[in-house]
Amino acid sequence: MASSNAGILEKQLQQARQAGTAAPAVDRKTGQMINPHNPEFLTKKPWYLSAEAQESSAPTLEHQQQLVEKSELTLTQAEELLEQQRQKERSSRDFRKGDWVEALKKNKLPYRICKIVHVNKKRGEYDLEYEDGSIEKSVKLKKGAERPRIRHTKAGNRSLDTSAMETFDSKRDQYHGYDAQRHNEVVTAKFEKREELRRQLREQAQDEKKETKKTDSDFDDSDIESDNEDDDDDDEFAQRDEDAKVLTTRLARQGGVGGAQMKVTARNLRIREDTAKYLRNLDLNSAYYDPKSRSMRDNPNPEIPAQVSEYAGDNFARVSGDAVGLAETQLFAWDAAEKGVSELHPQANPSQAELLKNQFKSKAANLKLEQKKAVLDKYGGSEYLDGTDGLGAVQEDKKPAAEDRKLRFGVTTKPVEYGPDGRPVGEKKVKRVAIPCKYEEDIFINGHTTVWGSYFHKGAFQWGYKDDHSLMKNSYCTGENGRIANDEANEQRYGTGIAGTAELAQARGMLKSMPRTDRTSSTQQKSKLYGEADLHATLDQKKLKEALLRSQTDEIKDDRKRKYNSMNAEVEISEEDMEAYRLRKEQKNDPMANIGTDELLDYR
Repeated sequence: MASSNAGILEKQLQQARQAGTAAPAVDRKTGQMINPHNPEFLTKKPWYLSAEAQESSAPTLEHQQQLVEKSELTLTQAEELLEQQRQKERSSRDFRKGDWVEALKKNKLPYRICKIVHVNKKRGEYDLEYEDGSIEKSVKLKKGAERPRIRHTKAGNRSLDTSAMETFDSKRDQYHGYDAQRHNEVVTAKFEKREELRRQLREQAQDEKKETKKTDSDFDDSDIESDNEDDDDDDEFAQRDEDAKVLTTRLARQGGVGGAQMKVTARNLRIREDTAKYLRNLDLNSAYYDPKSRSMRDNPNPEIPAQVSEYAGDNFARVSGDAVGLAETQLFAWDAAEKGVSELHPQANPSQAELLKNQFKSKAANLKLEQKKAVLDKYGGSEYLDGTDGLGAVQEDKKPAAEDRKLRFGVTTKPVEYGPDGRPVGEKKVKRVAIPCKYEEDIFINGHTTVWGSYFHKGAFQWGYKDDHSLMKNSYCTGENGRIANDEANEQRYGTGIAGTAELAQARGMLKSMPRTDRTSSTQQKSKLYGEADLHATLDQKKLKEALLRSQTDEIKDDRKRKYNSMNAEVEISEEDMEAYRLRKEQKNDPMANIGTDELLDYR
């Protein structure tokens, strides 16, 4: 009720403002008067613009003002602002308390992020606090040095208030704080340094050649110049880094087009005849191919057996050779470290690790052998086990190293004789074991002496039994007489399989006539019922009267009570019924149909 009264009062106030008898509303933001004739949807702020619209219902036109478009910085404007910020930072290179800088901890590389916690300007010393919590005091700046002790971060001088601490990603970003304008300066300095080193090496080589060829009278300045040109060509065809490692070389092309020389990289290449790894299986769900490293670690075709497969993935090489033994050594070292052996290190001292692993294996085998011997000595029963008194499972058949090496490489000194067929003479012949079939074999049923499927009839195109030529699987054997009968029956029904015999058998089956007695009886019975009436037929008068009465009753019945008549209904119709039908049948086209009634005929 109160809400309705408030609505009525508000409406009366609005009418009074429009009439000029009441003061107009005032904007709660600007304090200016609002035209009372403005509708409510203009003066009331929508609920979706701010939360204040729901808390306060005072009118305002703030939301009707033209919104100031927030312009976004373009890439050029952003670069200009960044350059201005960098110039400011370069102008103020002094380190202040709270700045985050890079410093050499204990004067050792690499540079680490730290914060300046104290500054001594008189002595030029700084106290640094690193991210791990350690504090280094009285660190001097060493300005102008090639490797200063303290320097600004790549992104510039930043205070604690703005950035606080370097993030995980920013410290590991390759281009974090990268200045593109200084790129040419860095590259030029590096190039000049390499050129200076190359010039010194060239002068040193020329001096060595001069000393070795002092006795040669034909040695002159032209030879020196040609040698210098040859050295330049060598530098062009072989690019080297600071460690003098050959990265790429130019080799002569083996025929073809494209010049006499071509640049070839020698890392992870294949020849043209090899199938590319990514073309061995085009299924998207197969092994992943890394185009950057040109590697496919998984097997692209795991369904192909290892004996037939040409490529089983790059990881296949990791489990071949000494890789498995190296992995076992590493596992042994880890297990030993868990047990308290700290001096074992397979990378620092691989020989010691391998020796300790072999000793551990031999001791473990001997311990297992002793335990089994003790059990057999205590309880007995070794005579009932294998030929080695039950110790064959733990004893190793150790062969000499030379014999093992010969077996590994297929070399032996044992003489072997071969027969004319190429087989070794004197070896035991291994009998071939027949592969078991998934179907039933050599099973004789119902007295048959042969299996089902031992006989095939070409005319019927069916399998059967060979003993009696029966084409039914569950039939009983009928012997030689049944074989003769089945051959005649199959030939009559299906033919012999020769061209034309099947059509002849089909035509013979179609020409089979019905028995004469059945054919004559059926035609005679139908002619009696549905044919012309027999004037000399003798009918039962009692049955005829009953048939006439029955037909008369059916005519009197209503159509709704009439029975359903069907041509396929099995209803026995007698001769008396047909005679009653003929007697009561009306033939309106017959001029003598009404001869028995009182109607007079037309006379012409």
